[in-house]
Amino acid sequence: MKYLITLLFCFTMISMNAQKIENLKIEQKGGELSFQYDLNGSGDDIFKVSVLYSADNQDWKVIDKVYGDVGDSILPGTTKKFVVWVDHIENVKSKMYFKVFAEYYTVDQKKEGNITDKIGYTYNWVRYGKTKWMTQNLKSTKTDGDCGGYFNNSDARKACPDNWLLATDEDWMALEVKFGVKKEKVKEHGLREINLNELANSGFFVEECNYNVALYPNQKALAFWTSSENKMLYTGYSDKYFARVIRLEENKISKELRNKTEKLNVRCVQSSIYLANIEAITEKEINLTPVEGITNHPFTGEKMEWQYLGDAIWLKRDITGSYLYKETSDRCPAGWRLPEKEEWEKLFKEFQPSIKLENKKEVLSERLSASGVWSFNLSSNDYWMNPHYYTYNTYWINEKDKEDSKKLIAFPGNKKGFAGWVNKQTNEKAKVRCVLDNEDYINKKDQIKDGTFIDKRDQKVYGYVEIENKVWMSENLSFNLGENSACRDNIKTDCNLFGHMYKLEVINSGCPDGWRIPTSEEWKYLLINKAANNLKILFPFGGTGFDLLLGGEMIYDEESKSDFYTAKYLFNDGDKAGYYYIDSKGKVELNEKAKKKDFYYVRCIKK
Repeated sequence: MKYLITLLFCFTMISMNAQKIENLKIEQKGGELSFQYDLNGSGDDIFKVSVLYSADNQDWKVIDKVYGDVGDSILPGTTKKFVVWVDHIENVKSKMYFKVFAEYYTVDQKKEGNITDKIGYTYNWVRYGKTKWMTQNLKSTKTDGDCGGYFNNSDARKACPDNWLLATDEDWMALEVKFGVKKEKVKEHGLREINLNELANSGFFVEECNYNVALYPNQKALAFWTSSENKMLYTGYSDKYFARVIRLEENKISKELRNKTEKLNVRCVQSSIYLANIEAITEKEINLTPVEGITNHPFTGEKMEWQYLGDAIWLKRDITGSYLYKETSDRCPAGWRLPEKEEWEKLFKEFQPSIKLENKKEVLSERLSASGVWSFNLSSNDYWMNPHYYTYNTYWINEKDKEDSKKLIAFPGNKKGFAGWVNKQTNEKAKVRCVLDNEDYINKKDQIKDGTFIDKRDQKVYGYVEIENKVWMSENLSFNLGENSACRDNIKTDCNLFGHMYKLEVINSGCPDGWRIPTSEEWKYLLINKAANNLKILFPFGGTGFDLLLGGEMIYDEESKSDFYTAKYLFNDGDKAGYYYIDSKGKVELNEKAKKKDFYYVRCIKK
């Protein structure tokens, strides 16, 4: 009964220290995947932890950029944490599998066994601590007796069976301590006391063998080579190797240097330590739909990607170029502006890792510069400070109270590599990234009454929006009506951006079935009454859903030394046809008579 209780206690202790990964959990916060797991093991275990992913639970790839309790030298413990950025996973799908894989060195618990050498002879082995020892002397032929073969040192180091090695001086020292040699004596040369009875009882062959070299006169002895050479060259013994000589009648063992040409016995060893591994797999539904979209630049028609982050709508790309502060005032599209410092700080907070990391700023820098579904993509350099120094990105912020000195976001370059703040002067250049000026757009966009319809003539899908009981197309008409329609400057790409332009001939027949060209009063209500000198509400993201585009003539203004954009939109009052002129300076002008030779943009209104 006592033996059974002892056995159960030992089994319980082993089970408690069993290496396992448990309680693997994943949560998603925006573009971040936050992992938590328990790593069970003994106090001596040190793990190397990796993270892998797969779309099918079969083909696995390692995630290189993981932060937290991963990598080398991870100790056992509960609630281990690490984070992964979704955009650092290639070909991410809506459902992914994740594997936490831990490697660790452990000792094979098997205490004894046998092996076969190169000539076909079988030997027993016994494990002492972390090392397996052959219990018999190595043979050179099958006919050798119990003493085995005799080898010079060069032959001895090549004689062991595959995956076994000639014992080193350190291997012998560990064996000696186990069988009675005092720790403070084990490194000394000469004779040391050892318990040969205990060694023999463990299965180790310790009987007399005869050698063709002088050992100890009138003494029964065993002599073994080690693979450790003499490194004290100044002693004049550079051609000698360490050996062990056991004096059987005195229960003593000697560490000494022997000439490498002498022929002694061989004992081979093998480490019982091997690399083991454990793993845990879980699956996760990945949210791949951040609040984002594509809109048109109201003047150039260029497609612009945007994303809602940190309580603001940001453009996902920089405005092309680098600028002095005084050059930034008109760089953002209509309805967009330079971010304020607080908006950058909220953006930082959005991208901060959710766990405590020593390299938090570097991780933030890397995440902001990533490309992908959830990325912000601050990855372009703004200028070289010096070809041999470094480049970095800086972004202007909106400072309303001064212009002589500005605070900018200093983005990572190949010197600093982290995101933070730095003081810059306005005579230096920096990048421009814009935020939407309409801060309530996200909260109010669901109130916009919009939808789509199909023009049966060419199956093109158009958007529409209802503005105070009038249903307008939310994009310009783009049906090809031959010679009565054209692209701006005869460039087909401009038709894709802004729609077609039309002559007066289409005034009664150009719109899709069930739609017509608006009257001057209907245009007036939008442009003058509703916009109230603030055309931004009609531009994309203005909050009305109208998405006005200025795709007409582009004019260079000498006074401001910059371009401004225009558009002419046709109206039909039955007895007369005219147009409204609109430009990017905010000018709105009624022209009651449209010219037959000119081309105009058309927005249709539902009959």
